[in-house]
Amino acid sequence: MNKKLLAAAVASAVAVPGVVAADASFYGSLKPRINVQDSNLSMSDGASRIGWKSSTDMGNGNTVSGKVELGLDMSDGHINTGNTSRVTTVSFGGDWGSATLGSQWSVMTGPDWVTCVNSGSSCAGHVGYQGRVADSLVITGPAIGPLALSAQFEADGSDLAAWAIATGIDLGSINIQAAHRNTDSNAATEVAASTTVAGMTLAAGFSSQDVGDDGNSLFANVSGLKLQYDETGGDADLSANYDVDLGGATMRLGVIDNEGAETAVFVQWMYNL
Repeated sequence: MNKKLLAAAVASAVAVPGVVAADASFYGSLKPRINVQDSNLSMSDGASRIGWKSSTDMGNGNTVSGKVELGLDMSDGHINTGNTSRVTTVSFGGDWGSATLGSQWSVMTGPDWVTCVNSGSSCAGHVGYQGRVADSLVITGPAIGPLALSAQFEADGSDLAAWAIATGIDLGSINIQAAHRNTDSNAATEVAASTTVAGMTLAAGFSSQDVGDDGNSLFANVSGLKLQYDETGGDADLSANYDVDLGGATMRLGVIDNEGAETAVFVQWMYNL
């Protein structure tokens, strides 16, 4: 069954009488991984997922879009469960910016993903790291020149559980990302910058929080070899990734050296549906 037929079948199954459903497109990514650590062999998953998404023109330059994602574990063939397993959103957008509701990527990922790049890494240098966030509203304003601004609000059923703001600026040769998140018990700030010199990507990040240690991170991409270092309060992690194009799929080779654990190596395959 091809993608269009599968999307049509899903749309028909969930259609509500009297409501016209938008055309949905299907997508997915399969990422099986084989690990070797301390002479032990295991199989795991590198964040496989399937999803459906659609967009509808509301007129006057405005659109509404939706996305439903399911996380998969290819090692034993189950669908992941639990809060923020993947992304499920409804988003309204236009010249004024966008407003997105649901389970979605946090605005904190702006500076996170500058140096937190490698598969398998713990990203220990990001003390304010927040990946996907549940029960959230993210409002992003229109870009003002090279500057963008986003605000995030998280609800927990009683009050405003947390809020965050993020911004980024592209100065041509240097890109800077910054974010701050405040909860009832802690606040974290992250700043990261990256640049490309002679074909090499170099990046550095710093994160701090009110409670606990601060963090530092470094990243370099040299001819496809991705090197990442993270450190928080004396806990240091080092990792390396290298991708090999197989023509229709990608094979990722990785080494992970997390302090306090045996060095691990892995091979991961990535195929997009």
